[in-house]
Amino acid sequence: MLRFLTAAALALAPIAVSGSARAEGIGECRFDRDTLTFAGTKLEQATCLLRHVGPLAVRTPQPLPPIIADLMTRSDPPSEAMKQAAIAAFPEPYRDYAALHAADPTSVTEGRLPLMYFVIHDTSEPFLGEKPFPPHLNRDLNVNSFDRYIGKEIAPEPVAHIFLNRVGQIWAGHDFQEPWRATKLESRVVGTTARGRFVHIETVQPRRFMKGYHDRGHTYGPKPGFTREQYRMLGALYVYASARAGHWLVPAQHNTVDTTIPDAHDDPQNFDMKAFGKAVAEFAGPVRKAG
Repeated sequence: MLRFLTAAALALAPIAVSGSARAEGIGECRFDRDTLTFAGTKLEQATCLLRHVGPLAVRTPQPLPPIIADLMTRSDPPSEAMKQAAIAAFPEPYRDYAALHAADPTSVTEGRLPLMYFVIHDTSEPFLGEKPFPPHLNRDLNVNSFDRYIGKEIAPEPVAHIFLNRVGQIWAGHDFQEPWRATKLESRVVGTTARGRFVHIETVQPRRFMKGYHDRGHTYGPKPGFTREQYRMLGALYVYASARAGHWLVPAQHNTVDTTIPDAHDDPQNFDMKAFGKAVAEFAGPVRKAG
């Protein structure tokens, strides 16, 4: 969710963490500030980080898509054919951009730890207040415009690596090789040492006030939350970023990354994990047979 990520907020000093919290890990998925890794195997991490996020950040367990569960146990990296299939699916002009950077490395932390997490956000923009969602919001020019993210309406710099609108268009705020931050875990708790461990994908989803409320902590997005085009491009972006990294990234969500941190956001709202899994499988499938 973009609305809290102002330059002033990002400049705040890291929040102090007690010795017991440091030992146990940060948040419900237990992020270790020394290894910059959530607790458990990649499969266990994905299971925690891909829990369903409901309104007001209510998290509930949900099964991983079979393809994600499979990829989290693979030792072989994404193939060149998978990367090229993802690039071919991208719309222009991002397709040319992705092809140009296809052989470039991805980010590393200042401690030389490689990129590990692919974080899915929703923009929570444009914010409509008490106005209804547009009748054809998936094609609405204002909803799908990148202008508010390119300029300084939201923040002085783009707050994420990628912006993905509801018709499947993609705009790169930062390349995947640039260490960046877009969660409170990175900017408020761990600090600059975490930059490079995460890439961030902002999926366009408008918000409005919940009935009876007039504060930005009580908002909701449309249902369905995202379009078929968005899920397909998310799948392609995940495979492309993983291929450039040389290993399968752990997919995560903004809210589950930031659990227990004050003012943690509730995005992505209304995210269909099955649809995301289906999109990933288009480029990385099929699922391997047991045994």
